[in-house]
Amino acid sequence: MLTQSLEFAPEQDEEIFSAVPAAPAVFLIRGDDPAGEPYVSKTANLRRRLIRLLGASEERSKRLSLRDRARWVEFTPTGSDFESGFLLYRALRSTFPKNYADRLRLRPAPLVKMHMENEYPRASVTTRLGRLHGKSLYYGPFPSRAAAEKFANDSLDFFKMRRCVDDLHPDPAFPGCIYSEMKMCLAPCFKGCTDDEYRAEVTRVQHYFDSRGESLLRELAAERDRASTNLEFENAAAIHARVDKLKPVLSQLPEVVHRIDRLS
Repeated sequence: MLTQSLEFAPEQDEEIFSAVPAAPAVFLIRGDDPAGEPYVSKTANLRRRLIRLLGASEERSKRLSLRDRARWVEFTPTGSDFESGFLLYRALRSTFPKNYADRLRLRPAPLVKMHMENEYPRASVTTRLGRLHGKSLYYGPFPSRAAAEKFANDSLDFFKMRRCVDDLHPDPAFPGCIYSEMKMCLAPCFKGCTDDEYRAEVTRVQHYFDSRGESLLRELAAERDRASTNLEFENAAAIHARVDKLKPVLSQLPEVVHRIDRLS
């Protein structure tokens, strides 16, 4: 897989170091023992990294040294961080098929989940991907949990879908929560809306996530135009302010984020 190979001998280390590029690369160091575990990594400067790993070490140094165990150095120069990461993934998967993910320190990416299986759907952030063709919908991947939570929370400010996490048993005697008091939730918890009204709001949220926010931009633009046509200029200005508030929310959405079951 790696394109170049050099035999390493400690007494010829200077010659070997000068033969490798002082440039980014993915590399592998192995010994004579075929059962021995090779060392696989990437680096921004191959020559400098090999000098650290294979050069003569100072007495009592705690630095990792492979000088006395290395026999072969394999490497491939790379032209970008992406290429380095992808080639390292391939090299580790080929060399350590059972635990390459642990060696890469791969962690599941955060996703926004629409709990469509719930009688009163809601959204949350998760790192656990369920069945792609189940009822729930997943959007991502996000670079961090904080980024996913911020986008979800900022987005839901434009809708009246519930934020609570409990399964609801609607009861008119229930006092509601801060979101219902602020008119930011349709409050199905105390039957503040019909089931059809709540489902319609959930559909709006789904279309928003499906379209990366474009559905809401179109909706607000149409409302603003109607208000202007009807000479309702204060209303049109208020709607325009919502558009201005929405655009920074959408600008934080990474290009890679899409509905997961539609990725090919």
